[in-house]
Amino acid sequence: MAVREAFTAEEWQAVGAAPFLVGLYLVGAAPMEPMVIVREMLAAEKAVTLEAHQPDALPIVKEIDADLVAEVLTRDLGVINGAADEQARVLGELARAVALVEAQAPAMDSAFRAWLFRVAEHVARTTAERAPAGAGSRHIGGEVAAALRTLAQMLGVPQR
Repeated sequence: MAVREAFTAEEWQAVGAAPFLVGLYLVGAAPMEPMVIVREMLAAEKAVTLEAHQPDALPIVKEIDADLVAEVLTRDLGVINGAADEQARVLGELARAVALVEAQAPAMDSAFRAWLFRVAEHVARTTAERAPAGAGSRHIGGEVAAALRTLAQMLGVPQR
């Protein structure tokens, strides 16, 4: 049985959105130019693809990747402006996705949470690495570091 069969179509959309919600949360953490936002969302998608093609990849990640390729899942989660209410909305949607996995696929719950945090770290690193020379240091800024701490706490994973 495929993992996604444990979910309704609407629930699967919520679960499949989780890595992009992580990216959106980081986007909202610090003011960014539109191209940086696009790069962060592409980094989230690349993190899905990278994990899905690992020999020991989680089945749920493989299925999310396959459904992204087949355009069954959406990448369009709206615009975020960094306002506190928008950040709270994104965290709420992410919490819902995590709760769905915990309820419907409990054997994958902790690994799914850890993977989502790896997605967040990948997005944060990608943005820091692509910072233009002279635009400040090429490390994860304070707002993004704080967002990573929030995500680690929400997901119940240790922050490295």
